[in-house]
Amino acid sequence: MKFSGKSVRSLTKIIKAAGSAREVRFTVPVENVSKEHLIELGFDEHPKVGDYLIPSVIGKTTAFNARGDIKIKKDLPKEPESVMFYGASRDWQGGIHHGVRTRTMDKYPRDYIPAPSEPFEIIEIQGRLYISSSELNLDESDETRNIHVANLMLEWFSEFEIFDSKSNKIVIPSFRSLNWDVLPPGEYPWEKSKHIIFKATERLDKKEREVIEHRMRVISRRKPDFLATGRAGFNGYFVYGFKNKGVYVLESIYLDNATYVFDSDWEKLSQLTKSEIIKGKIPHKRIIHNKKWSMEIGRAIDGK
Repeated sequence: MKFSGKSVRSLTKIIKAAGSAREVRFTVPVENVSKEHLIELGFDEHPKVGDYLIPSVIGKTTAFNARGDIKIKKDLPKEPESVMFYGASRDWQGGIHHGVRTRTMDKYPRDYIPAPSEPFEIIEIQGRLYISSSELNLDESDETRNIHVANLMLEWFSEFEIFDSKSNKIVIPSFRSLNWDVLPPGEYPWEKSKHIIFKATERLDKKEREVIEHRMRVISRRKPDFLATGRAGFNGYFVYGFKNKGVYVLESIYLDNATYVFDSDWEKLSQLTKSEIIKGKIPHKRIIHNKKWSMEIGRAIDGK
């Protein structure tokens, strides 16, 4: 059963295409996807059964899936908020100095809408490899999720096949996360890690890039001995680890995101979605980017 289109707003056509099937997966044969497309998606050139990841951002649906959204509440009065920016100032002799600064602005309150973080998985169906959604139930109670997953598949592939999980006896393997690339062990001061950060920020506006690089330099000064870079839907996220202190710092290239500091082990963190990491029950510190940010980061890493 195949379904194609640009996007869907309801399950009506999908349910019709699925017939009597209710426990289903949306799938695309790996052999129908070019190597370039696989790599852009975030998979390896030759994916294996069990590989899974949050798909890379290429449009509105994949962006919401990977990053969530922010609802600006313009019906409420504005509130003061600290914002980092890169700018210039003039000293008393008339000289101009550039650097990262912090200012307080009045902004409308915002609610963060958590990212669904729906993954794509590599599974095997009757001897063939498929890129697949997680298992879905075509039930009205799951309508929002099912529509979202369908639009994920359509945004990436423009079509997908609907497989009945029961009748096709889909093999469900043990999964291997591909959301992070862990760099070789060793210290990662700024001189060693900056080329990795430069590559991630090269498409940003110059002023945004200066702010992000400033944040990464501050963390790098503490000489982390572990560095993991996000891939696919985690692209733009970095985890700096201080193993001897049992501290892991999650920083991103997105200006509105806070810094998160964890004392959980990396293996546990790497299996979670961003929403589970940030909104879950794992103990963590949330440090906003204000004038005290550098000092708070130092205290969090050193445990003071």
